[in-house]
Amino acid sequence: MRRAVKNIPFTIGLANPSRRGGLGRLLALSFVLLFASCQPKVEHGGKHPVAQVYDNFLYEEDLVKLLPYGVSGADSVKLVRELTRKWVEEQVLYEKAEHNVRGDGRIEQLVADYRRQLILNDYEQRLIMQKMSEEVSEEELQSYYEENKHLFVLEESVIKGVFIKAPLKSSGMKDLKRWYKDNSEESLEQLEKYAFRNAVIYEYFYDHWVPVSELEGKITVNLSDLSRDFDKNRNIESEDGEYCYLLHIEEFVAEGEAVPYDLAKPEIMDLLANFRRVEFMKKVKEDLYNQSVQRGRIKYYYDETEVVGDTVCSTDVRADGCAR
Repeated sequence: MRRAVKNIPFTIGLANPSRRGGLGRLLALSFVLLFASCQPKVEHGGKHPVAQVYDNFLYEEDLVKLLPYGVSGADSVKLVRELTRKWVEEQVLYEKAEHNVRGDGRIEQLVADYRRQLILNDYEQRLIMQKMSEEVSEEELQSYYEENKHLFVLEESVIKGVFIKAPLKSSGMKDLKRWYKDNSEESLEQLEKYAFRNAVIYEYFYDHWVPVSELEGKITVNLSDLSRDFDKNRNIESEDGEYCYLLHIEEFVAEGEAVPYDLAKPEIMDLLANFRRVEFMKKVKEDLYNQSVQRGRIKYYYDETEVVGDTVCSTDVRADGCAR
């Protein structure tokens, strides 16, 4: 039968308009497909086909998910064409490749190995989530830190404190220079109010460590020598003719020293949780192994010797019993 081919225009609309940032928003993309009039009817489960290669279909609903947010107009049409062409080329290449490697046991073995590993990994994760508590106590964390403090070394100096940059012409400068040095709740509250009205930059970091390098580009003073005489440099003030720079350092730990506990804590928590997971799975594997040995489900064969669990049986004397 001679196949009559005709051009069928169609429009792609978003299957889920809200995905693109608003209900009712549609992406209209014109496209031309070639379909044979004698082509057998295919059930697409409510989906709208965009392209077909052999018995494989690319659907509008799947294609829309690949479009970046905000794309529209001519760019969207171009992108749809490119994505569709890429899908078609991959399908054609796959069909050719499958034909040429069919019967190659290496591929089947790779697939089987990968499937096996996926199943093992998934099962291990399920066991860990269902039967193991990953919570590590504060006491365990601190104990590990104290015993292994030498493993945590700072690569650059860190500080706690407060930094403020304000115009020299702003009012209340005298009070400002008094408040920033004092870590009392009252002074900090006044400092925050002042910063809200006047400051160009205000950074409060009494509650967490900040690398010195993060402040070096914000203040006109060189902070690289802080470690030499830290106690005399707790309060650093400088001006550049337009702004006043004020830095109070409440705590300081120099490069090369041990990482402060609260900075090292997240890493230690991950380490101990991972140790627990490893030990947990080791115990699970040992228990399963011992159960299988007791049930006679494991046998080892080395040359003329059969090893059942930890019991070695020579094939010549098996009738007389096995010796451990």
